Amino acid sequence: MENLGIDGKLLLAQMINFILFFFLVKKFVVKPFTAFLNQERTNEEEKNKLLEKLKKSEEASVEAEKKAKEKMKKEFDVLFIQAKKEAQSIRADLIKQAEIDALEIKDKNKKLLEEEKNLLYREVKDKIIKTSLMIVESALKESLDEVSRKKVTGAIIKNYEGKVNFNEN
Repeated sequence: MENLGIDGKLLLAQMINFILFFFLVKKFVVKPFTAFLNQERTNEEEKNKLLEKLKKSEEASVEAEKKAKEKMKKEFDVLFIQAKKEAQSIRADLIKQAEIDALEIKDKNKKLLEEEKNLLYREVKDKIIKTSLMIVESALKESLDEVSRKKVTGAIIKNYEGKVNFNEN
């Protein structure tokens, strides 16, 4: 080997140096670096698992929120329909009560009008009787005595009350 220009001792020393360098690098560089890479890989896998869990959890919460919204909408619709029915019922009751009140007011007004009409007829009748009596008295005053005048006046009043009716219904 010396013919080739290779020194055996130097080659042996370099081989020992290389083997020593190999073991030192393997022990102090490669093993910690491999452990670090394995740890990073493990951490990355855990992150991915956590992300998948979070995505599933988020999807589940979105789905639950969607179902809750649908349920609330259905409940709102039911409550709205009930409120609408109650409002219609109250409206119908108010309309019925208003109609009843209107009929009562109409009846009261009709009775008041009838009473006023009867009162007016009585007043007119009394005035007609008084006027007729005054006319009869003044006409008969000179021709009859007082007893005869009273008899004639009474007869006129009786005849007059039976004939005057003014359509009192």
